[in-house]
Amino acid sequence: MILYKYMSFHSACSVMDNSSMGFSCLEDLNDPFEGTAICFEESDTLNSKLQKNPHRSRLSRKYGVLSLTRNPLNPLMWSHYGDDHRGVVIGIDMKKANLLCESSCVIPAQFGEIVYTSTMPQNMLPTSSSESLMSVGDEYSSFRHHEYDLFKNAFLMKDLVWGYEEEVRVVKNIKGNKRSRYSASNFENEAGKWKQITVMGRPLYCLSIPKESIVEAYFGCASYSNVTRLGVEKNFYTNTRKEWQLNGINVQLVRRKEGTWKLEVSDYKI
Repeated sequence: MILYKYMSFHSACSVMDNSSMGFSCLEDLNDPFEGTAICFEESDTLNSKLQKNPHRSRLSRKYGVLSLTRNPLNPLMWSHYGDDHRGVVIGIDMKKANLLCESSCVIPAQFGEIVYTSTMPQNMLPTSSSESLMSVGDEYSSFRHHEYDLFKNAFLMKDLVWGYEEEVRVVKNIKGNKRSRYSASNFENEAGKWKQITVMGRPLYCLSIPKESIVEAYFGCASYSNVTRLGVEKNFYTNTRKEWQLNGINVQLVRRKEGTWKLEVSDYKI
């Protein structure tokens, strides 16, 4: 299974140089309603909202989300996440990256397809005890079939308006860093080796992946207009693409399909 990540040119260079992919916390994603589909039945002592909010916070701080997509040629995705068609889409082999592994992923890629709904789920789960609420996140580093409904509601439910993203997620336990949420650090846990950095004031947890798991790269149809904006020489830009290709990555150029609004892979050979 190959899934894709849209990003800027500089971010793509960082991914290639470091062989890592960034995981974010729920609270740092661009949808403010992330994690709000968690459902609990009302109890005598706690209503659903009082159960939901602290639980969402615990999940956000203890688990990291890698957002991917199935389609490298989505014009809206290029505009929203691919630096206005000037960036790069990286294709990652999920098996080679060990992102299908049930023992090291709380939600592996094969179970991570987003469910888009026009209405938010209401009380789909049975009442959870306070003990079970507090334990979630402390020891979960692997996929648990019997807890899948809980984690699906927390991480895989989104408003239908986001459906164009065709998103697939991988969720991993990021517990192990003993320092501040905003401190740069390196640490290792059952989920893998991590480097924590801060990007635009938000923590990003970079997971080391095998270099050979990065198998495809697509350069946007406005790539060359990016050269002037970034202040880099065109030769550097071109040589970067050639270097990736020499490293075994299938590098493609994207263009607008003549007479349509669609994108296609260019037949121009690098």
